[in-house]
Amino acid sequence: MASTQEGDRDDQVAREPGERIGADLAHTLEEAARNLLERGDSEGIDHTLGLVVRGAIQSVPHVEQAGVSLVTKGGHVESHAPSSEVVHDLDRLQNELGEGPCLDSIWNEQRTLVDDMSRAHDRWPRYARAAAERGIGSLMSFQLFAQRGSAGALNLYSSRTHVFDEGTADTGRLFAAQAALVLHGAKRIEGLTVAVESRDTIGQAKGILMERFGVGQERAFSMLVESSQNTNLKLASVAEWLVREAEDAGRGPAR
Repeated sequence: MASTQEGDRDDQVAREPGERIGADLAHTLEEAARNLLERGDSEGIDHTLGLVVRGAIQSVPHVEQAGVSLVTKGGHVESHAPSSEVVHDLDRLQNELGEGPCLDSIWNEQRTLVDDMSRAHDRWPRYARAAAERGIGSLMSFQLFAQRGSAGALNLYSSRTHVFDEGTADTGRLFAAQAALVLHGAKRIEGLTVAVESRDTIGQAKGILMERFGVGQERAFSMLVESSQNTNLKLASVAEWLVREAEDAGRGPAR
């Protein structure tokens, strides 16, 4: 897993740590924010998380691999933007084994630090062995904060042991905060998109009722609300059904 350029990178960090990390971090956050604004779909979220992951690898000393573990609505943990197949495989293993530092960061701790994976078998007996066999020496995992609980974790890996200290942890925490902001911003964009689409659909449904029954906008909206209450469906769902029904009727019988 060790990068062939790691020695050069470490020398550069030693010479200009503040300048280099600050420039890389600013560039990553700027690019991630721009990407999120331009692309709010799920593909855009993964792409933006990929920028954060790559930025962490480039900026945080000794980090060679990284990835993001996200919690789904069902409580399952999924791997996003893994920098390698090893990272993806370790996320999968944690789900299967039900143990690991990334899971601990998601559910229990703000940060989990493993100095030597080969000596972590007391805490995660099966995962630690599997990670060490895949060349993982050290790991830092940071919880991604959400409005309610945890959204996931940013996981940073090195093939070397005892390389992460409070300085590297502080830099890693900045990237974790950015990843959390990406997720929060993406959810807000998704919510706004759904709201706009629902508003447009409700407007179409009102137009259909106005034409069919010769009523005004207020009465058409009241009819939608009444249908929503009678069917115990959301207003947007009733509107979608009505628009679909009108479209199907407009197509006529198949020939």
